[in-house]
Amino acid sequence: VPGGSRLSICLCAMGCCGCCGASAIDAEEAITKVREEAPEILIDGETFEFAFAWTRDQIYFTSRRILMKDKQGFTGSSVAWKSFPYSGIKAFAVQTAGTFDMSMELSVWCSGISNGGFDRDSMMPSPAMSVSFKRDGGVDVLALQRFLNNQTFNPGVPPQEIAPQPEGMGDAGTSEFLDLIMGDAKAIDPKIVQMQLQADPPILLPDEQVDMAFRCGRDTTVLTSRRVLYIDVQGLTGKRVNYRSYAWSCIKAFAVETPGAFLDRDCELALWTTISHVSENRFKLDLRNSSTDIMGIQKYLCDKILGEDTAPTSDHANSCEGQADEGGGWQAWLCGDMRMLDASEENRKFHEDVPMLQGCETCEMAFKGARDMLLFTTKRLIVIDPQGLSGKKVSYTSLPWDCVQAFAVQSGGSWIDKDAEMMIWTDVFHDYRTEQEEYQDGDETKHRTIYLPEPGLSFLSFDFQKDKIDLCAVGRYLASRCSVLGSQSSQPATPMPSGLTDSGEPGLIEGFISWLGDDYRQVDPAELDSKLHSECSMLLPDEQVQMGFLCGRDTVIMTTHRAMKIDTKGFTGNRVLYLSLPYTKIKSYEVESAGSFDLDAKMALHLKAPWYAREVGTGLNIDFGKGRADIVAINKFISEQVMALVTNQLTNDPAILLPDETVDIAFKCGRDMMIFSTKRFIKIDTQGWTGQKVSYKSLPYKPLKAFRVTGAASHPFDTDAEVAMHSDAGEWGFDVKKNQGDIMSVYSFLNQKCLTDKE
Repeated sequence: VPGGSRLSICLCAMGCCGCCGASAIDAEEAITKVREEAPEILIDGETFEFAFAWTRDQIYFTSRRILMKDKQGFTGSSVAWKSFPYSGIKAFAVQTAGTFDMSMELSVWCSGISNGGFDRDSMMPSPAMSVSFKRDGGVDVLALQRFLNNQTFNPGVPPQEIAPQPEGMGDAGTSEFLDLIMGDAKAIDPKIVQMQLQADPPILLPDEQVDMAFRCGRDTTVLTSRRVLYIDVQGLTGKRVNYRSYAWSCIKAFAVETPGAFLDRDCELALWTTISHVSENRFKLDLRNSSTDIMGIQKYLCDKILGEDTAPTSDHANSCEGQADEGGGWQAWLCGDMRMLDASEENRKFHEDVPMLQGCETCEMAFKGARDMLLFTTKRLIVIDPQGLSGKKVSYTSLPWDCVQAFAVQSGGSWIDKDAEMMIWTDVFHDYRTEQEEYQDGDETKHRTIYLPEPGLSFLSFDFQKDKIDLCAVGRYLASRCSVLGSQSSQPATPMPSGLTDSGEPGLIEGFISWLGDDYRQVDPAELDSKLHSECSMLLPDEQVQMGFLCGRDTVIMTTHRAMKIDTKGFTGNRVLYLSLPYTKIKSYEVESAGSFDLDAKMALHLKAPWYAREVGTGLNIDFGKGRADIVAINKFISEQVMALVTNQLTNDPAILLPDETVDIAFKCGRDMMIFSTKRFIKIDTQGWTGQKVSYKSLPYKPLKAFRVTGAASHPFDTDAEVAMHSDAGEWGFDVKKNQGDIMSVYSFLNQKCLTDKE
């Protein structure tokens, strides 16, 4: 099993290698034992459908989730219970046994799970959880595949009757279907594929329809009404077959590439997924038949990923209707700088001449550089990249607006650097490349492979000609598509209650240290609101500044729609970066009060944007001088925005909880506290000798995807139980001293928040 985190190490120890694969056990007996050992683990009405065991560990596939019992330590008295809701499954794969490799395998990719980050010296470990089964262990991996089909693609619907397999066709590796896909045909009839995959072997759901199928060598990619299915035939005999299923909700972005001229007659299809891995984040398919209707495939992907409903147009698009394109001059050809085009003409072109857009989709803004183009539509951002000398080979990359986690526009400078710029960070994981590096091993020179990150679709940057772009219109349009609360929440924008921003003046020494450290100080939001609506016009008409903080020439504002950093650069200050973090994209946040000796208070907002996290930071971090900001008011304001709540009053002192928020479970660890409230998990970290510096970290339950609770061992050397939560904001957790708290009550509580409440 690839990976090196605690989770993957536990899986390996539990027997997920081929030499000690898992075997099936009686599901009824297994659930009876769990009820006796740990009754808090199960939810009312939960049943076990499959149960497997190896050595001393077990895994259960229940009616609600995948549940793991992992005995740890030498004695095994410490038990980790791990829960992975079916709603968090992005993809899964089953692999049949081969002629020489007799083991079978199941792999599941779940949200919030990571087995290690990107490393320069080794390949990034896969985030998949993999379990190996003995071939003679009574395990029917295809029955397990059908069960996951139903739980992933048909939740809440009773499984339908599966037609029995024809006699002699029990081994999926030797089925007639494999004979079909190993032939010479480059395209497969979807009806034949559907018939075979619903009976021999029964991979698809009974009501699942195959829409398209493509073959490359011995492997096949199938696009169905429920998923993208990749069939990988392995080994010399082809008996070992891997069936990997991606839910359509796992597909984030896509690209199609038309054939080129002369000898380049290949089409290409690329799909990007939500899997956080440099190589598993996407897969490509070469369509070697030049007669393939690549635009028909593109239209199909649009309907599946973007939906077929009509998206409302934006009131903030500058379409430049009727504007003649005068060309970009030397800047466009030499530097690729883009200029604005008549969006109405491009809308006609990409509906009629090149059928790229849906009938319910409208091109609202358009830009062009040397040959490349950029389209803003009501549903997505499209990058058009002509390639080759003739430019006949064209790549069309589509990025839906909900992929965007943060965005920025930057004005041009005064002298040499006159380009304006737009930057977009997404939740798609970044790519990589490899290089060979020399190193000395004693007197010997050796070579090794190193892994270097590349942004891919995780980060997009475009240069604009300063005098041929309405940068403010671009900024407002991005805000209208990515920062409007109404598109993702039924709650109205939250105003800042009056009186909450009052704060005391710092002393002389504190003021001097604040000046040395470039700390932010709170300023009048009304003045900032007026400037940002008039002078640079970066805000939406209905967007209001609720808080403002100033540090030198730089400003951070909190509006009704987003957190925004305005970074003034250069000697003249003409080059300004406007960075926006929509509240709907914030996964976790924290505020920290000032201490006696550390005079800075802090605020941090965290995103799930891989390239942003690598190159910029986890989100937005601000240091405040002591007494220069009301940190409690800031915490309350962020809580209201991120959790989509409205309130105009304080509750406690300090006002950390919202009025309708209560504490359900709390643990005290020295001076620190861990709190499970009705709306979030809060970690209160008291720091410093005096304890005046306090950090309040909040994790809303929405991005929480999986969790585990590990009891303390019975021997005297293990004194701690553990709680861990896997989320889009990373892993959160804490230790609890033995016999100092009901650790299993946490499991029951997380069952409710992560399973029952989300169904």
